[in-house]
Amino acid sequence: MAIGSLSAVLRWIACASVTLQIASTAVVRQYTCDSYFQSWCQLHNATVHMDTDVQASMFPRVRQLGFIYGSIGNFSHTFNNQLFKAGVLRVFARGTRVTHLTMPSTIEQLYLRDNGLRTIEIDPRTRYALRYLRLQMNKLRTIARFEHLTQLLELNLCDNLIEDVALDTFATMPNLRQLILCGNHIKTFGPSTGIVQLPSLTHLDLGGNFLQRLPLERWQLPQLINLSVRDNLLTTLDSSLLVRRFPLLRILDASANALDCHSYHEALQTFVNRSVVHLIDRRMCGVDDAIVLDTGVVRRTPNEIQPDDRTVATTEVRHLKERIFLQQRTIQQQRMEIEQLRANLTTLMEQFDLVAGPARALDPF
Repeated sequence: MAIGSLSAVLRWIACASVTLQIASTAVVRQYTCDSYFQSWCQLHNATVHMDTDVQASMFPRVRQLGFIYGSIGNFSHTFNNQLFKAGVLRVFARGTRVTHLTMPSTIEQLYLRDNGLRTIEIDPRTRYALRYLRLQMNKLRTIARFEHLTQLLELNLCDNLIEDVALDTFATMPNLRQLILCGNHIKTFGPSTGIVQLPSLTHLDLGGNFLQRLPLERWQLPQLINLSVRDNLLTTLDSSLLVRRFPLLRILDASANALDCHSYHEALQTFVNRSVVHLIDRRMCGVDDAIVLDTGVVRRTPNEIQPDDRTVATTEVRHLKERIFLQQRTIQQQRMEIEQLRANLTTLMEQFDLVAGPARALDPF
């Protein structure tokens, strides 16, 4: 009787163990790649709300992992640990409703576009390996503690709600090459009066903000090639100081600003002489002042020119200058588009594919 009871107990324990194993196995979700973009593994409509969901999730063992739509909610420490266990070094998430981001320490490239991101947690005691960070089209209002991301090569914060930016924040990033702050609510660059040095910066985009002046005397950007301040509230622009502070400048977009005539004339003269591709809206100033070209005009003595001839000649010269100016502006716009395409191509080529060795990785965005 005792032996029978013992056997029954053992059978019950075995059944319970199997049941627990089945139950524990049932809650673990193994994700597999739904599709690939180049070497990026993409997961569509993944849902990870709580840390318990994250702990019960197993991500594919890939170097480049992307989340397309779905819902992540909180990009937490637990989420980062699961990515680390899977060997993920590059992450992008689009439309996944990530509202809070705990900055991962092991991720090298992080692209969180159009997620409604509001807050970012950065630990000053952590050394971050992050090199490329793109957080465009979110709802960020501050970039507090970004100075601890010292390894960044590219930072894109376009189309957020940022109002206050201290350029000193980026002075701790000696290798930063692209800084994109377009489409925010920036009015000033903080109270600091010191010189801000960004020795590697080649591309700076400040377009679509509320800037009324540029503190050029505080900026030391010796490698800057491409500068955009389009669609701001600028009324003055010291172009002479600008080319002195940025000696390698080759592209300037200052369109959609209400520059006064003095700044407008000086800018045209300076940039044409320096061979800077520039885009500046034409002001309603004198035509002769607006055209920076040496045109050879056949002159006749006053005795040889009748009053009607003088009027006709002046009108023809003005029309000729107008056509030359419009053609020159069209050429400048085309050159700017070409240079922008080259800059974008360079950015893509610099992102090495860690999976395929020497092969290049394309940005999934």
